[in-house]
Formats: sequence, C-alpha cells, structure tokens
Amino acid sequence: MDIPISFKIYLQWKKFFNKKEDNHQIKISKEGRGVRSILFFLPEKIQDAKIVNYLVKVENPLPGYDIGLVCSERSKIFYPHTDNVKLFTFNDEDLNYFDTIKSVLFMDKIRLKNYDAIVDLNTEFCAATTMLAFELDAPLKIGFDSIVNRKIFTITLERKENTFLESYFSRILNLLGVKL
Repeated sequence: MDIPISFKIYLQWKKFFNKKEDNHQIKISKEGRGVRSILFFLPEKIQDAKIVNYLVKVENPLPGYDIGLVCSERSKIFYPHTDNVKLFTFNDEDLNYFDTIKSVLFMDKIRLKNYDAIVDLNTEFCAATTMLAFELDAPLKIGFDSIVNRKIFTITLERKENTFLESYFSRILNLLGVKL
C-alpha cells in the first residue's frame, strides 16, 4: 500500500496532540458474545465494490446486527441498495488538505452510534477512512495491512494479490463473532 509522506506526517502530528488512552487490548474467545454493531468502510474501487456489495449484503444486512456503512459520495453509486442500513457519505468539501475528514458534524453523527467494531474494506490506502478509524473509539478495528494501519487497527490482514477478497471477508466475520 502506497501511503503519502504528507499523510504519515499528519498522523504523527495528530498522535502527538491527541493523546488518547491506548485501550487496544481485546479478548477473543469462544465464550464471547461477539459484536452487535459494525461500521464498514466501503471500498472506493468499483472492482472491490462489486464483491463487497454481495458480501456485506447491503440490500439485506446481517440480521440481528446494527450495520453502518461509510463511503464517499463518488463511490456511493456502487452501492445502490442502502435503504436498510445507516449510510454515512462524505464529499470533497468534507475533506481537508490531507484528504482526511474535517467535518465535525460528520464525525459526530458516526460517534453517536458508538460502534463495537470498525472494518475497513479498502484494499488500497484511503486517507479519509484511515484517519476516521484513528479518530473513532471502537474496541475492535480490522483493516488490511500497511505500516500506518498497524498503528491504527487492532487486527490487520495481509493482502495477497492472488487471494480472493471473499476469503478475507469470511475471516473478518469470524473475528467479529458473526454467525451466519
């Protein structure tokens, strides 16, 4: 994953001035109840969007789970059936110089829900969703592996080019304790 140097500097600056308690200790066990609310960051690429649309079942989301979706206005057209879920979209006006979300109103709408888990399904670097994951306080954060994501997410998955996205998604659901 190529990550711009300007974003790396911005992240270090945010970490320095936003001292948050490091509550990244989680316990995954058979006795656990799993999560009840999940916030998915939807991919910006149309190829990944086609697969995610099927896997996340945007038309009929996971029964018994409170599902939220985050995507840009540009990629919203890849996800046509979002009436049954809470959809948060951002546009270019919501982004700052570093392409991260600057809109306090947008952030507050997502924070109100207080999701149990965040899952970033972007297989390529997306500054907006990466920084959003950094800013939100969820006990479980899952994303694809990169130098930056290792510092933000509690679990990172190494993406191999010849492996289907579907296999990662089933692994993510197992980590979340989701029973299908």
